[in-house]
Amino acid sequence: MSPGDVREIGSGELLSHGVHVVDERTTITSTQRTTGPVLLLSMQGAAHELSIDTVTVRPDHAVFAFVDAPGLVAKEHNGPWMPVGSGLVIAPSGIAQHVRCAGSWSITAACVPRAALGAFVAALPATAQVLEERRPLDRAMHAFVEQVLAVDDTATAIERYAIERLIVEMSGAILLDRIDGASGHRSPHAALRDKAVAVIAQQCSDPALNPARVAREVRSSLRQLQLVFAEAENSVACEIRRQRARLAKSLLLDSRFDSLSIEQISQRAGFPSPISLRRALEEEYGATPVRFARTARPRNAPRTRRPTAEHSGRPSLNLCGRQSDRRSCTTAARRPA
Repeated sequence: MSPGDVREIGSGELLSHGVHVVDERTTITSTQRTTGPVLLLSMQGAAHELSIDTVTVRPDHAVFAFVDAPGLVAKEHNGPWMPVGSGLVIAPSGIAQHVRCAGSWSITAACVPRAALGAFVAALPATAQVLEERRPLDRAMHAFVEQVLAVDDTATAIERYAIERLIVEMSGAILLDRIDGASGHRSPHAALRDKAVAVIAQQCSDPALNPARVAREVRSSLRQLQLVFAEAENSVACEIRRQRARLAKSLLLDSRFDSLSIEQISQRAGFPSPISLRRALEEEYGATPVRFARTARPRNAPRTRRPTAEHSGRPSLNLCGRQSDRRSCTTAARRPA
């Protein structure tokens, strides 16, 4: 079964996802699709009890669950049953609860790697929250996940990658807008910086992205935004560069993009040239594009060279660069404006 397929799963596979049907006599319909590290899951059924523990089976994933269930009650291991409203459940550390539904119910969920959400918020909330009011982005993500699960066609590698990125970005935006932005523990400067980082993470592949545009997106003056980043010993320009390096690294490590040349990788990540890509990767990760490509290839895989400008018929570019030409973002951030 291809990882891009949608398929119905039984109670045994549900258990592997941390969902145990307490009363085996009840009927539950469930569907899943896996797109890389992101798992999409839908469940529907009638009145019964579920024991959910994603904390154990997916300890590195946050859960975004859209719940429609009348008379829903939930409890922790030895706690009392408490009424819970339908809505969007955001559980950054996963869900570990027993739930009971009084009537027909449905749950549509996305399990998203927590590491992928770090680009959107400085720190993930420690506890789960239920947001009963559905906002436009909540509804859009819910509809998108349901549609992805409703289509039976096998997703191509590029489609799986696109679905994964869209789910991660929608999840991160919801976290930033509904959780981090509403938190009273974040200072105004920290909240502004986090919003700017989220904008950069979402738009870093655009070569036209620059500090002035980021400031406009977050409705701040460029000078104010630069000062806010300087407080964290960073700069807007360096954050753009860091996020582009993160994107380039993910492309280089993904075998689905082995056919892309280094120049094409640099373009997709928003870098102006392969030289800029190489310097950013060396500064951020201490490795070259070729090193990442070798890391991604299994040991028993044939030794194939990623296409370069020279081998694709384009003029050759010097990718070496000099150590003295690179400027540390940290050092640059500490310099007075």
